[in-house]
Amino acid sequence: MTPEALTWWDAAPAMGVAALLLLAPGLLLSLVGGIRGVLAIGLAPLLSVGVVSVAAVGAAVAGLSFSWGVVAGCTASVVMLVWGVRRVVAVTGGSPTPAAGEGRALLLGLVGVLVGGGALAVGVARGIGAVTRWPQTFDAVFHLNAVRHVLTSGDGSALTLGTVASPERSVAFYPAGWHDVTALVASASGVGVPAAANAVSVVVAGLVWPLGCVALTRVAMGARPGVLASAGVLSAGVAASPVLLLSYGTLWPNALATALLPAALALTADLIGLGPDRAVPRWTGALLLLGGVAGLGLAHPNAVVSLLVVGSAAVVVGTWERSWRWRVGSLGSAAMVTWLVLWSPVFSATRASSWPMRETLAQAAGEWAALSPQRLPVPLLVAGLALIGCIVAWRSRSLHWLLALHVCAGALFVVVAGSDGTLSRLVSGAWWDDAFRLAALAGLAGVPLAAVGLDSLAGWLAVWLPGGRGARLVPVAVLGVIGVVVVGSGGLYVRDTASLVARWYAPDAMVDPEQAAFVADLGQWVPAGEGVVGNPWDGAALTGPLAGRDAVFPHLSGAWGADRDLVASSLNEAAERPRVCAALRRLDASYVLVGPATFWVGDPRRERYAGLDVAGHAGFQRVAGVDGMSLWRADVCRSDVVGRVGLEHTTGTS
Repeated sequence: MTPEALTWWDAAPAMGVAALLLLAPGLLLSLVGGIRGVLAIGLAPLLSVGVVSVAAVGAAVAGLSFSWGVVAGCTASVVMLVWGVRRVVAVTGGSPTPAAGEGRALLLGLVGVLVGGGALAVGVARGIGAVTRWPQTFDAVFHLNAVRHVLTSGDGSALTLGTVASPERSVAFYPAGWHDVTALVASASGVGVPAAANAVSVVVAGLVWPLGCVALTRVAMGARPGVLASAGVLSAGVAASPVLLLSYGTLWPNALATALLPAALALTADLIGLGPDRAVPRWTGALLLLGGVAGLGLAHPNAVVSLLVVGSAAVVVGTWERSWRWRVGSLGSAAMVTWLVLWSPVFSATRASSWPMRETLAQAAGEWAALSPQRLPVPLLVAGLALIGCIVAWRSRSLHWLLALHVCAGALFVVVAGSDGTLSRLVSGAWWDDAFRLAALAGLAGVPLAAVGLDSLAGWLAVWLPGGRGARLVPVAVLGVIGVVVVGSGGLYVRDTASLVARWYAPDAMVDPEQAAFVADLGQWVPAGEGVVGNPWDGAALTGPLAGRDAVFPHLSGAWGADRDLVASSLNEAAERPRVCAALRRLDASYVLVGPATFWVGDPRRERYAGLDVAGHAGFQRVAGVDGMSLWRADVCRSDVVGRVGLEHTTGTS
């Protein structure tokens, strides 16, 4: 089946594989670790990403090729470790007793996930359009090539993934969790890299995020079926989380990490005892948290910083009245996190990044209150419920920590989005001063608070229902309010979700559909094993993920090394400079793709590749082309051709 003929129905197996990969290892670990109920499945994606990404690093260290077998072996090893720890510490207290109603909470929580996650999945798929479509953005070029690198090299380690843009180095860190998951999905399902990326996006939005929201709500509110069902449904109501990052940038790894954050916070909060009951055994839970944080960091490090910052606020507020030891400990931890973010050398380079403010502090604060940061569509009903939830949390001491999460994340966004001052520069280093990355935190506590608000509103309505006796009719009222939200939001804002995703997927900024199809067909002319040279800004960087022919420049910028730099600046002068041909031969490339100069045409980094415009230069033969794009063969550098035809330029096609 050609890529153009692939439909979303054809991609269903890829989405099924992604769901299996993101659920099975982690769920097994949860159950072996003594976690039960909705929290067991809610934590599964976090733990699964930890297993996959750590397995990739371990495989590289051991000299093994990253594969499903490696993931299975790593899962088995960690399961045995968790089982052993649980057996050793069983004598000190065993597992927490399941809360009353845990079974119903699990059932209704999953129903909520099905409804809310289904709306998210449909919206994301509609926004993407064709399952093989890829967003023509700066970051997407790297991510697609990085997935192909994992597939072709068998190396999925985060310690080396950065070599995609720094091929002369042997070690270059880049968070690999998303790329590892996507590569495994592509290898098992047989779909191409862009289709695999899109399948993973649908699963991240439609499964990982709703499960995390339900898990965090479970820790905050206990095993209350109606609240958990509400959290699952309302997870579709905040477009910023995690849909924004699935399109903007395109920041796929950051989107995955953001979707995992609620589960990481849920596990942390449960271990500290911030909720009404404990659902996680202490020792095995701590071990699983370490693995989950490792997975979070290998998905994207700034998610760990987000966890530390908002988590510190929650711990300080949630444990303040326990004892002076808790106060000192929580304040000390918060002070260390503050130093890490504001002054540590870890973020010294990224603190220099500067995106100009787009609004005032007051505007940014208003957007956060309306759960619509960065001028996204306002989810009126969900935002209203979240405001009610904030009032309830303010009046309920046991929920102060959840409110602190929301306020702290909001403060970060407001400072970065609404100012360019010194404080903004200091605070924003971990997020590259990019307000979009912080906007994606809007639903982190916003969704659980909206579920709290819905539950409170339903309880008030139940009192006024005809013949009602308060609590007896609360479930009916909950279902009624959920129904109003679903209908009143146009099916849980599916249209807004689709529109947001399409904002960065739809434009043909780099190549149009005809040119993209031409790139995908390069295998007709370029032999297997041959690399393709070309200006990466003009589509040549996509020959790997689209056509299966390695791009000499697989990203728009990079630390390329002497040979690549020489070819980039001087290939069209190869007839007069033999050194250029020597470099090209060392790169195993003899074909040049010349594309349209339509993407970020004013960016000065384009000039680095000025020598790759070979059209009209001696020694290059045109092989094929479409309007605005052509493939050339570097006959000038082929010894079997040079002796026969010399350096005469031809323009015929073959």
